[in-house]
Amino acid sequence: MPRYLYLLRHADSSEKLPGEPDKERELTSRGMRETILVGAYLYKENTSFDIVLCSVAERAKATANLMADAMKFEIEKIVLEDALYEASTRTFFEFISQINDDYQNVLCVAHNPAISYLAESLTKAEIGDMPPCGLAIIKFNVNSWKEVSQGIGELQNYVHPGMLSA
Repeated sequence: MPRYLYLLRHADSSEKLPGEPDKERELTSRGMRETILVGAYLYKENTSFDIVLCSVAERAKATANLMADAMKFEIEKIVLEDALYEASTRTFFEFISQINDDYQNVLCVAHNPAISYLAESLTKAEIGDMPPCGLAIIKFNVNSWKEVSQGIGELQNYVHPGMLSA
């Protein structure tokens, strides 16, 4: 049975203010609208997630929560992961290999540049710099998340708010 990894860059966030910790940056009103737009798209596509793995940064948490609301999935499925904040591509690969094999559909909400690099590395597709709330949907024909490695994923879809009509 195929496994699907949904890689979502957090939505548009405020600029870092002097003295403000980066983790505390919040979504802009644009970021909120765009998250709801992408969530509504996924809902219309009958997308569901077994689990949502999310960076601990405020902007990522807000993106995951708004996505949950737009898609009508349980907020209890959101698991905050400190390792996803400032993660390298290598860290992401290690993280993916540890996903519970009971999960077939996993959403990961994290940050650039690593999320864009990871999408390209997993699929060998040219995605470039994912914009805020950009989403790469990757299919793996593997029996276990431990089998996921560079270049074995198939890019099923790539969407971002600019592609979706409001």
